[in-house]
Amino acid sequence: MNIDESFLTPAQQIRELEVMTECFRLMQVERSRYELQAAILFERGSFSRQNGNYLLKYKIKDDRFVWHALPASATENSYSGEAPIPKSRTEQIEQLIEFFAQSEVGSMSEGMPRDGSSRYV
Repeated sequence: MNIDESFLTPAQQIRELEVMTECFRLMQVERSRYELQAAILFERGSFSRQNGNYLLKYKIKDDRFVWHALPASATENSYSGEAPIPKSRTEQIEQLIEFFAQSEVGSMSEGMPRDGSSRYV
């Protein structure tokens, strides 16, 4: 097999590029909001926020940051992810900024708003 071969269809490759682009955009545009969310997560150990039709739940569990996207409708998919917690606080905040952006982008195709509108629960 050639190393340049892709297992993704052209449409999947385009979608993957769109997701990565949106993630990087959110990491820049929503940085202040993500820093605030990181402070809340460190203070409380967990928090939730409503984002469109999904409830996003974040928590610190052992040595990992964990998130769950729970749909309002039982017919929609739920999503989850986790990431290791780095040692330094600066690295932790940077990890969380990426983590928050990924959690939002990961479910956007399922009807979550792209404008970052949400409310904390």
